[in-house]
Amino acid sequence: MDPAALQQENAALRRMWEQHPAEHLDTYLVAGIEDPRLNIQSILTRALLADSLFPGRFEALINEELRFGVVLTWLHEQLAADANRDALRDAICYEKAAHLPAVITDAARWLETDACPLVHYLELALDPPPESAPDQLMPERALNVFAEVWQRELAGLTAPRLAVLEVACGSANDYRAIHACGLAPFLDYTGLDISAKNIANALARFPGVAFRAGSILDSGLPAGAFDVVCAHDLLEHLSAAGGATALAEMVRLARREVWLHLFNTKPDGAHEIVPRESYHWNLHSRTALLADGRALGCAADLIELAPLLQHKFAFAGHPNPRAATLLLKKSAPRSAL
Repeated sequence: MDPAALQQENAALRRMWEQHPAEHLDTYLVAGIEDPRLNIQSILTRALLADSLFPGRFEALINEELRFGVVLTWLHEQLAADANRDALRDAICYEKAAHLPAVITDAARWLETDACPLVHYLELALDPPPESAPDQLMPERALNVFAEVWQRELAGLTAPRLAVLEVACGSANDYRAIHACGLAPFLDYTGLDISAKNIANALARFPGVAFRAGSILDSGLPAGAFDVVCAHDLLEHLSAAGGATALAEMVRLARREVWLHLFNTKPDGAHEIVPRESYHWNLHSRTALLADGRALGCAADLIELAPLLQHKFAFAGHPNPRAATLLLKKSAPRSAL
C-alpha cells in the first residue's frame, strides 16, 4: 500500500472513531444482539480458542452455546418488538403456541429434562428486568449462563498458552466475554485498536492486559509473533488497498491461524468496496475471500453463518444472514465447526 495512502486511511479511521465520546465507545457493539455473550460470531471466536487449547474436548458444550446464542437472540428480538413476556413464557415453556421455531421449542424441552446440566436460561431470560435497569430486556443472570458453565469446565485444566492478537478490539468488546468465561488465563492476549479512546476504555476494565493503540495497516509487530490473529467486522470498513494490506499483515503476524469475522458478505464475484464518508461499508465476496487467503499461502475455509445454523438447529431466522467467518491456516485446513 502506498505510504501516503496508508497514512491517509489511518488518519481517516482514527478521526471516525475519535469523534465519539469514550462513554459511547464503551457501550458500542456490546449490547442487544451484538452482545458478545449472544453474538454467534463472538461465540465462534471463543469456540475456536477453546478448541485450539483443548482439541475436540468441548464439542458438545460449543454446540450448546451456539444454540443458546440462537435462542436468546431470537428471544431478544421478540422482546425488543414489545412481545408480552407472559405470553412468550406460555408459548415457549408450556407449548401454548404452534408458530415457534423448532430450535426454541427443542431448547425448552431439553432444558426441562433431568439430563440437562444447564439452568433453564429461557425462564431466566423471560423474568422481568430489575428495577435498577427497567430498559434491560433480559437479566444479566440469563446472559451469563454460559460464562459460568465455561468457568466450571475450565477450572483446574492446563494447556500450553496461546498467543492471540485481536485486531480492532474496540473497548475490549469481545475480550469481556473471553475473560468472563475463564479463557483469559490460557492466553497471552494482545488487543490492537486504532482508537486511543477504545484502548483507554479497555485498560480501565483490564489494567493488566496488553491493549495497545495502533493500526493493522502498519502494526510494527514482528512476524509470527502470535499463534492466532483474529478480528471482527474489520475488512468491511477498509479501502480495497487497505483491506489487502490488513489481510496480508494479519497473515504475516500469525504463526498458525487467522480468523476473520465479517458481517456483510455475498456468495461470489468481486468485492464491492463502497466508500462512506471517512471509511467504507463494503460487501465482500466469499469466493474472493477464499482466493485472497490462498494467494497469501494459507489453507482457507469459510463458515457461512446462516447455513451453519440451518444445519445444526434447522433455524433460518438469524438476523444477519450475510455473516461469514474466514479461517486461514498456514498448514493443513481446519475442519469447520
